[in-house]
Amino acid sequence: MEQAFSRDIRILVIDEQALAQNYLKFALEKLGYSSVQLTDRASTALQLCQQQQFDLIILSFNLQQGKDGFQLYEELKTRKLQSHNTGFIFISAETDPSLVHSVIELQPDEFLAKPYTIGDLQSRIERVLKRKQDLRPLHQYLDTNRPEKALQELDLLLASPPSTKLIPTLLKFKGDLLLQSGRFRDAAQFYQSVQAVQPFGWAQIGLVRALFACEDFDAVGMMLERMSAKTDTKLVALEFQSELEFRNHSFDQAQIHLEQAVELAPRNLFRQQKLQQLSRLNHDYERQYKSARDLLKFARHSMYEQPDLYLNMARACIDFAVSMDEDGETNKLSKQATEALNQLRSNFPQSDTHEQQTVLQARLHYLKDQKDKALKILETMDEVPLNITSLEDALDRAKALHEVGLTQASKRWFEKIGEFCQSQNADPYLQTYLLQEQQERAELTTAPRELNNIAVMHYQHGNWQAALGAFEHAFRLLPRNAGIALNLLQSMLTAPTGAMDPVKRSRLQQACLRAIELGKLNPEQQRRFDQLKQKQLAV
Repeated sequence: MEQAFSRDIRILVIDEQALAQNYLKFALEKLGYSSVQLTDRASTALQLCQQQQFDLIILSFNLQQGKDGFQLYEELKTRKLQSHNTGFIFISAETDPSLVHSVIELQPDEFLAKPYTIGDLQSRIERVLKRKQDLRPLHQYLDTNRPEKALQELDLLLASPPSTKLIPTLLKFKGDLLLQSGRFRDAAQFYQSVQAVQPFGWAQIGLVRALFACEDFDAVGMMLERMSAKTDTKLVALEFQSELEFRNHSFDQAQIHLEQAVELAPRNLFRQQKLQQLSRLNHDYERQYKSARDLLKFARHSMYEQPDLYLNMARACIDFAVSMDEDGETNKLSKQATEALNQLRSNFPQSDTHEQQTVLQARLHYLKDQKDKALKILETMDEVPLNITSLEDALDRAKALHEVGLTQASKRWFEKIGEFCQSQNADPYLQTYLLQEQQERAELTTAPRELNNIAVMHYQHGNWQAALGAFEHAFRLLPRNAGIALNLLQSMLTAPTGAMDPVKRSRLQQACLRAIELGKLNPEQQRRFDQLKQKQLAV
């Protein structure tokens, strides 16, 4: 690269280690780059990027305090603090596939693993800067929000490309712009023409996005099976497979696909949030809890950290604890919910979340079998909301009222929530869950664990129909609770012949066995299960 070009390049280096900083500075100066600024903190880097434009930013994943390199890069891109012509080289000593996939999703210009040589650095820098120089006119249109002009410039560049190596980049750029402009039919035709020449992974991904937006779901489905077997398209394929299953109301399968996608790239917060919604739909409160925990973990210090994440963590702990019948685990989850609320107050002392925290305190009292305290708190609060600002807050209030037996007040809240959803463009995952929750709570006058206790009482008195009905209902609401599954299984196996339809009994028996196999029984429950296997299941 010519020195005259090098001297004009403004470079920002962000790395927490003084040794790594010094090595980079030495390497860059040896390569002829003289305008280099160094920092070890994301906060300083953000200030610098707000004050000036850089031609190249080299950032490391590990940073001192606050944001890590991933979160910094995500914020710089999202807030558009740098020009499209700024090159980004992401450097990391950590090469765990989950981190690499997460970083690649953000599409830096290059990813460089430590340790690296000066030659490695030089080739990456020259490749990035040459590409940025060739695309400068295009980037100028994007910086001024003129996508149609950018598309015209792309067609000119494709007609006479600076080099044949740049053609795939130009083609990918054109497809992205067509999608961003909402020209989905044009995008689909464009990607199909690209694939006819060479089946690029990015072209397959773009075609799936375009066809899905055009609601050509059959074509999407046929593509996804092949794409899920390829490394470069697997992540997107899993996500769209989940979307298709959700549209078909196959919520269990949708969750399985999304769990696999989250495992590949766990730092995508929007995907984690979607998984949390799906797990609630499936009454998988453990997965809901894990997603809420991961959301809080990966959002910490990022631009997405907000009080709602702490509230949702506390709610997920309580929902999970309510679904369990192990006092030790329940107490542990209760403590975690309290810790989340304490962290909320510490990190956001000025947040207006007093009412939400009060509702959660009532739910925690209920969890500790202090129903009178919970009831007293909720009775003092205004029953009917005048204005819903958060569906999650309203849903939590409705749940709390239902748990303590204020079913009419809970019903009014659910009705108000339904009206709000109809007037707003609510997230379809949340909206589906709210509808399901409303229907289930309307059928249920007591909480699932209390319903299980009532069923036990009916079983002990030989009221088979009432016991079976109550156990089945409790199991439908808590399908992953091994204790309830065992109770239902025992009642089905010991009930008189004819107490339940044989086909239904067989289906439920298999579901109970799966729940017990995947769950955890206490010693007394395990003893009962062993006896059932010996006396009944072996027959």
